[in-house]
Amino acid sequence: MVNAPPINMNSEKEIWDRFLAGDQVAYSQILKQYSGKMFNYGFRMCADEDLVKDCIQDVFLTLWNRRVNVNTTDSITWYLLKCTKTSILREQKKWIRNDEIVNEYAFNVEFDVETKLIADLDNLSLADRIKTIINQLPPRQKEILYLRFYENLTLAEIANVMELNPQSVYNLLQKAYKNFRAEWIPIVIAMFEILTY
Repeated sequence: MVNAPPINMNSEKEIWDRFLAGDQVAYSQILKQYSGKMFNYGFRMCADEDLVKDCIQDVFLTLWNRRVNVNTTDSITWYLLKCTKTSILREQKKWIRNDEIVNEYAFNVEFDVETKLIADLDNLSLADRIKTIINQLPPRQKEILYLRFYENLTLAEIANVMELNPQSVYNLLQKAYKNFRAEWIPIVIAMFEILTY
């Protein structure tokens, strides 16, 4: 038996291409490396932990069984997040009779405030206010912020995951920034007063 050459862990494209070629080691590596991200993302769309796990398992099983028809990708993250979202929405539809698959869903995420500014201020009240502002954003704006800053996806990758055109993603991201800034200014003023008191 010939051993496969070692996988370059810095190259998502190489891992994905080897998986598409039937390399079980690459497949196992993808499963280990990305299933946690898929769960974290899916659980924010659907609070049913078992359903999310079943959907992720179904995604991986389908990918393996249909790998000859799966496209190549430079970003495994966005590809698998999109598959996760599609699977969850499809499964939820089965449980809700006579309903169509809709793209409106609550995106539940508790953003942690981990900035140096907050750590330096050691002011939990201020941290709570910032967290509250972010978590009051509409679901799609929260989802975009999550994908952009927690998963480091590009705007094009976010557009693919959310099934939006890139301009819509850009517009929603700008609205999220604007909403945050509108609430942020009073916090900055309060923070300045704390520092100069």
